[in-house]
Amino acid sequence: MVVTKETMTVEGMIKIVYDLLKDKLNIVKLTFTSGVNGATQEYEPQKSIDRCPLCGIAINEKGVCPKCGYRK
Repeated sequence: MVVTKETMTVEGMIKIVYDLLKDKLNIVKLTFTSGVNGATQEYEPQKSIDRCPLCGIAINEKGVCPKCGYRK
């Protein structure tokens, strides 16, 4: 459960989602729309993630793709 006092606007939703996921995902751009209202925010990449050249899934800490078994 997340408790916040952020205003529930598209800008507020971008801020909430970024704060929750910035450590787990390498977020570069977020866009939210609600009816006619829309907002987009771009961020600098925080880290680089090694990805499998075959399927694009992030390679785990052992250097193996969990989806197809590709080894780095």
